[in-house]
Formats: sequence, C-alpha cells, structure tokens
Amino acid sequence: MAEMIAGLNLVLLGKTGAGKSSSGNTILGREAFVSKKSSRSVTRDVAVESGSVCRLQVSVYDTPGLSNSELREEEIQQKHEEVLQRFESGPCVFLLVIKADRFTEEEREAVENIEKLLGEKHLKKTWILFTGGDQLEEEKITIQEFINDNQFLKKLIQKYEQQYHVFNNKKRGSNEQVQMLITKILTTCLHTMGRVKGATRPKLKATLADSLSSRRIVLLGRGGFGRSASGNTILGQKEFRSVKRMNSVTSECSDAHATVSGRSVCVVDTPGFFDTQMKEEEIMTEIARSVYISSPGPHAFLIVFRVDDRFTEHEQQIPQQIEMMFGEDVLKYSIILFTHGDHLEEMSIEELIEGNCRLRDLVDQCGGRFHVFNNRDEKNREQVKDLLQKIDSMIEQNGGGHYSNQMYEDAQRLRGEREEERRQREEEERRQREEEERRQREEEQTNYKLQVEKQIQEEIERGMKEREERFRPESSGLNSFFTRHRNRLLVRVGATVGAIIVAPAVGVSAAIAAAVTGGAAAGVVNAIAARADDPRRRQRKEEERKQQELERLK
Repeated sequence: MAEMIAGLNLVLLGKTGAGKSSSGNTILGREAFVSKKSSRSVTRDVAVESGSVCRLQVSVYDTPGLSNSELREEEIQQKHEEVLQRFESGPCVFLLVIKADRFTEEEREAVENIEKLLGEKHLKKTWILFTGGDQLEEEKITIQEFINDNQFLKKLIQKYEQQYHVFNNKKRGSNEQVQMLITKILTTCLHTMGRVKGATRPKLKATLADSLSSRRIVLLGRGGFGRSASGNTILGQKEFRSVKRMNSVTSECSDAHATVSGRSVCVVDTPGFFDTQMKEEEIMTEIARSVYISSPGPHAFLIVFRVDDRFTEHEQQIPQQIEMMFGEDVLKYSIILFTHGDHLEEMSIEELIEGNCRLRDLVDQCGGRFHVFNNRDEKNREQVKDLLQKIDSMIEQNGGGHYSNQMYEDAQRLRGEREEERRQREEEERRQREEEERRQREEEQTNYKLQVEKQIQEEIERGMKEREERFRPESSGLNSFFTRHRNRLLVRVGATVGAIIVAPAVGVSAAIAAAVTGGAAAGVVNAIAARADDPRRRQRKEEERKQQELERLK
C-alpha cells in the first residue's frame, strides 16, 4: 500500500449558499457534509472531515456562511477566528468559495469581510474556488469570460496571483477536478518553500507534486514551422535539432525532459506533415506513435504555425489529418502555437487571426486557444510560463486529465469501423451503378430493336405499296393475295431484326436497306411480287390462244 502523506488542511470560507459544503463533499468524494439548496446556512458550526485524496491525507473544514440569519455576526466571526488561530503556523490553505453566477454587491461585501478576517499574512495561502461550473458549461461561458465581465473579480484574481479553480459539484464521481486543485496548491506551496532559505521539501510530497503537476506536450505541424525550436524554448535547453529549412529535420518521434518552473515537463517532437522525404503513411504512423511515447498520454497538442506564412490549403488540411489520426476530441486538448512572434511588428496576433477567416476558424476549433512564441528570445521564460498556464486552463476546462492511450485506441477503432463502412458503401454504390448501367443498356437495346422493327415494317409497307401501284391488277385477286401474305411477310421480317440489332454500328438506315433490298425480307417481297404476276400472264396466254384459234378457223 502506498505511503500516506499527512498534513494538508483545507478551510472553506464564503457566503451562505455559495456551495462550501458541496465543495467539501466533492473534495472528499463522499457525502461528508450536509448540503442542500437553501438561502439559510445549513452549517451552524465548524465541521471537519478527513480522507485520502490523491494519496494525500486531507482534512476539510466547513465553516458557517457569512450572512447566516440564525447566528449573530459576532458568533460567526468568533468561529472563523478560532479556525484561523488553529492554523497560525500549520499547513493550511483557505478556499474562498464564490458561486459563478450573478456577482452582486452582497457577494462583494462577503468577500471583503472574509479578506478582513484573513488579513495580509494569509493572502498567499488563499485560493478562489468558483462553484457552479456546470452552469457555465450549460451557458457555454468560460471562467475567464465570467471573470472578465466583472472588474472587481478581475482585480481580485490579480491580487491572489491567479490562484483560482472551478468546481462542478455535480461531477462528484470524477476526481480529476480535485486532483487539479491539489496539484495547483502543492505546486504553489513547493515554490514558496523553495524561496525560503534553508527550506527542505519532503521527498514523498515533492514526488507526488511533481507527478501531479507534470506536463506532457506533443508538437505537431509542417516542416520548417519551428516545432523543434519551440520544443527547445519550452525546455529552456537545446534538446531537438532545429534547422531553418522547409523540409522537416525530424524524421521520427523523439522526446526530451526538463524541469520548467518547478514542474516536470516532457516534450515530444514529431515529423512534419507533408514531408517530401517520407511517404504519407510513414509520417502518419510515426506521428501517431507520439501518444505512446508520452504515455499515459499527452496533456496538450501544440499545433505549430508561423505568424508570417500564408494559410494555404496544406495548412488547412493539418487539423483534419490530426482529427483523422487522434479522433474528434483531440482538438479539445489542442492549442495553436504561432512561432516567429518577432515578425508581428505593429500588428497584434488577435488582429492577424481576426483578419483571416480560415485561421480564425481553426483557432475556434481549438476552443479559441492560441499562443505566440519568439524562439529567438531564449531568455524570455515568461512566454513559456504563460503557455503552461494556458495548458492548465485547458485541462481544467476539459474536467481534468489528459488525452489518453485509450482515447487513441478508441479513435483508431472508430476510424477502422468508418473505413469499413465507407468500403461497404462504395461497394454497394458500385453494384448499384453497374446494375443501373446494365438496365440502361438493356433498355437501349430494346428501344433500338423496336425502332428497327418499326422502320422495317414501314419500309416493307412502302415497298409493297409501290409494287401495287406499279402493277395495278385488274382483278381483286392480287389485293387479296397481298392481304393474305402480309402478316407472314412481317413475321419473316421480324426474324431478321435480331441480326440487325447485333451490329448497331452499321446504322439503322443501312440495316433496313440491307434487310429490305438484299436480305431475307427483300426475297420475300420479290417472291410475292412474282406470284402476283402469274394471273396476268395466264390471262395474256389465254387471249393469245383464243386469237390463234380464230386465225386457224379462218
């Protein structure tokens, strides 16, 4: 069993209804304090509960709310002073609880009264704990936007040196937000101890704080955009090879570690997108390996662009390829990092983004998160500190935690399923297309056959009519003969149509001409015409015979 660390005390202070008791329950992960929605304070006395939080023994002190209608002001102040005296010299952190809601004059007075109780000596030990994170999510408002909308809150946060955190007390089953709060508190305490001459850090506590506050960062981007140089800037030392050229110097993933602002930071550099020296499949496979190198998973993906480059079609494809590899949720863990900040000159990065709609869309996809580096100014550690704070805020907005190996594997499984669905859909579309083409061919052949048959019938009718006009038999025998044999003739003609259909390239007119004049149909017509001539010849012979008989009698 892991060794337990003792000694962290958290004191909850705030106005009635701010959510102190509920926050205490969230920290301890159980219903330790009575909590319910009420305008009257549920807590009438100081209540304390303890438990193990992130391998740390934590004691939470819930205090009566200011403006408690059931207690006199003197009683409330006395109870708070007793708590303060208990932790005059012991390890203690005060959590000033404020509900992330409409910040009224009453809330402002409550904050000022608590500050009077704490005094200047407890200022460094005080954190602002905003509750109602669930309401912010529903209204799609970030905590930064909530703070910036109120001048008093902005000044308050500055006074406490950005020491604030947000709780969604409806997510009590997940301890990521609690882990993040403990991480922030321990990191600040260790920095404070480090500034005190002769102070020593307990080894186990330091190890725990380092593990909780460590950051794993993956650099993504096109070759020549400054990924490796940015990795060196973050770490404060030359770890990655950086050369000014368009093709990527990095052909495989590499990682480096350093202590940055008292925190353990791991940076993973990756091959550049669209590297002409590598096949696309090799690039994608190697970049995806960054997740396992930064196991159990990166806290942040930094998508690197140059501030002085045109945002071309290739750059627009980068976030799409990142989503394809890591899944749709990857951009929730991503920040756009602009390099060559020294080239901005008089234009601000906000103006640059606002003036380019494609770039603005990309930043919006990453939750509006962006940062600027000047990699030539190696001594400027403030830009690195600001980046780490933005990463912390991003993790906090995501409810704590990091992009995990499991997320990557889920993304790959989903990608495989979608690829299989796409393949099946294309196969079905191909079958449908072939079936439609076959149906169209059969329909065209049928229509062509009917057209040929019709034209042949018309040609035969016309030919028969012409012969009928030519001979004009005196008796009705010839007409009756044509009538008797017409249907048989057409049946014989129909038998020739198949042969005509087989070779449509000859053309309809040529096929008909061949069928009528030289083919089987023509033979039938000529035979009928020959047979139609027989009655006339017999009549002439009979007349000649009679004439010869008369001549003989004479």
